Amino acid sequence: MSSEFITGVKYPHPFDELAVELCGSAAREVCILSPALDHEVFDNSELTDALGILIRSSRQTRVRIIVADTRAMVSRGHRLLLLARRISSSVQIRKLAEHPQWKGETIVICDRDGVLYKRGDSDHDGFYEPSSRSSTRRHLDLFEELWRNSSEDPELRSLSI
Repeated sequence: MSSEFITGVKYPHPFDELAVELCGSAAREVCILSPALDHEVFDNSELTDALGILIRSSRQTRVRIIVADTRAMVSRGHRLLLLARRISSSVQIRKLAEHPQWKGETIVICDRDGVLYKRGDSDHDGFYEPSSRSSTRRHLDLFEELWRNSSEDPELRSLSI
């Protein structure tokens, strides 16, 4: 894994590849914050495989995801939604429509050590910092605040017929 700080990361590509790389390096936890969990970035087998390996590595591992809009995930389907439905004890997706501290950023956090970030108003102004506790801490604090204010979305539950 690259341990270099990279600026000017473009979205959706190579943001998607860096997300897979970061999630593949996780030992305990991955947190994802995204307005809609874009299919281009987050609905791919490489990311799902990396998170599946993490989850199977220990019963203490977890993946937490916050989204604002779940409609596309539900209507089109999404690999991370299927993973959350299959392993709901380790993968949780919650909804947060808005919060004064959330400016539409997309953030992927690995353990407490790495972060991949995209401003909400830019598709070419992201950064990747895979080994910085201080930078990651700021983003994790925001994620924790948003997580406390988010809730489960009944639309994301699997329907048993």
